[in-house]
Amino acid sequence: MTKKQFIPVVLLFVIINLLLFGLKNLPADNFITKIGMNQSFILGTNIMLFGVSLLNYLRVRKMDPTNPSAMVRSVMLGTLLKMMIFAIAALVYAKTQTVKVGIPTLLISMGLYLIYTWLEIQWTNKKK
Repeated sequence: MTKKQFIPVVLLFVIINLLLFGLKNLPADNFITKIGMNQSFILGTNIMLFGVSLLNYLRVRKMDPTNPSAMVRSVMLGTLLKMMIFAIAALVYAKTQTVKVGIPTLLISMGLYLIYTWLEIQWTNKKK
């Protein structure tokens, strides 16, 4: 497995962070504030998902590509770890909010989870 296969994950991480930091500089009465999106939570979720994806990449890179059952177990473990981290982060977010929980925040974070999982499956399929 080459390092080039991890580049889309790094690009996703950088693009999401740039978008979030760019949105923080908008005026207070912007669309993002009106829909109730919590940028700090999305940033934290993005960092956690990137970290787990990096650990999964390092683990999959060391695996034997001729053993398909080990590859399936590895991908399933990575998906489960990311889902557990996302669920724990969502529960902590919901419990610590004093105002209404932002559904757009949770939906965007879940979308990030799906994108990271899709990218992980793509690099696992290309492992040779």
